[in-house]
Amino acid sequence: MPEEVKVPRGAHKHIGEVDGDLIVHDATVRAEPPGGVIKVHGVTECKDDCRFESSLETTELRGSSGDILVMGDLTATRMVKLKRGRLEVEGNLVSPKIEVDKRVEVSGNLDTDQARVGGSMTVEGNAKATRVDVGGSFKVFSQAEIEEIDVGGSVAIERAAKTGLINVGGSFRGSGPVEADKIDVGGSVRIEGKANVNEIDVGGTVKLEGGKAGDIKVGGTLKASRPLNFGNIRVGGSVKISGGVGEEIDVGGTFKSEGDLEFVNIDVGGTVKIDGNAKGRNIDVGGTVSVDGDLYLSEDLRVGGKAAVEGEIKAKTVRVGGKVEAFKIEALDEITTNTLRTRKGAKAEEIEIGRRGEAEGPLIGKRILIRERARVEDVYGGTVFLRRGCRANNVYAEKLTVENDCRITGVVNYTDTLNADRDARFSMDPEKTEKLPAPPF
Repeated sequence: MPEEVKVPRGAHKHIGEVDGDLIVHDATVRAEPPGGVIKVHGVTECKDDCRFESSLETTELRGSSGDILVMGDLTATRMVKLKRGRLEVEGNLVSPKIEVDKRVEVSGNLDTDQARVGGSMTVEGNAKATRVDVGGSFKVFSQAEIEEIDVGGSVAIERAAKTGLINVGGSFRGSGPVEADKIDVGGSVRIEGKANVNEIDVGGTVKLEGGKAGDIKVGGTLKASRPLNFGNIRVGGSVKISGGVGEEIDVGGTFKSEGDLEFVNIDVGGTVKIDGNAKGRNIDVGGTVSVDGDLYLSEDLRVGGKAAVEGEIKAKTVRVGGKVEAFKIEALDEITTNTLRTRKGAKAEEIEIGRRGEAEGPLIGKRILIRERARVEDVYGGTVFLRRGCRANNVYAEKLTVENDCRITGVVNYTDTLNADRDARFSMDPEKTEKLPAPPF
């Protein structure tokens, strides 16, 4: 018949093995012989504070209204449950189920299926679990392999972390590499090692070392100190990354890439700055775009303010509300802007320079429209319109229209028709030719 062993309040008792339950009332239990393990084949029940000065193996460990200290390993084959108490294990903690109202401290490794802690949980070794649910803070000083982490306050993992879901109300910090399916955090996320995360959804700020980060949604700011492989970035405030490859970039404020960037679409409300080459499909920016290298787009460049590119721009359409600057611009369909400055020239099916605008460098297109009082240099076109009050250097066109108060200071060649108002002024007489000079490119 199973026995029941009781340890009275304030006692110090040596126990080797109990073939039944062990009940401890605010007392201290030591293994017999010294250095051995206390083995309880039934339930170990603690009332008030209890101290085990060796390792403990039991079916269940229960406690109420007190703290439990195990000065060794704790193994419970069924569960550990403490009401209104704190658990401290100076060795490893192994149990399929852990429920503690206040705090859990483990000096060794943690191995559990499910742990639920009302206050805080600290593991100095490795942590392995299916689910960890902590009301306050959760910290692992070594590696963590946990399928689901649900914490109300903060999570810190000092080495590698491999998880499915990380759900934290406050902050998450991974000092080593982090592999996760989803990180959902109300405040901030900081990953100081390589990231491999399918989805990040954060209300405040995200700081990454680099790696792969799937879809990223952040209410405030996103920073990555090394190249990032990403899916979709949606950030309400600002983004600063160190180059990378990704898909959609949607930012309410500013976006900066300190390195080469490949993407599908960029949609930014404020400014975009890329310190390197940029390659993608579309860019749509409300403010300004700056690229230190080349900008290659398969579709459209649309900028509300200014676009400045150190290298060349290639796109289907270039539409810039204010000014566009580049070494060279080639657009399959259209270039529309107010001020255009290039060193090599700009080429498109259609080019339009806005009213009182300016163009430096040759313009090459099938249809070129220079609006009122704009100033341009050399023009190579099929059909060219110079609206009232324009200024130009050399003009080479198949069909040329020059309105009042326009002035052309260089050569004018045309192959088909010239329509010039009476007040249009030419420094040299226009000449109809069979062939026009070849454009620069």
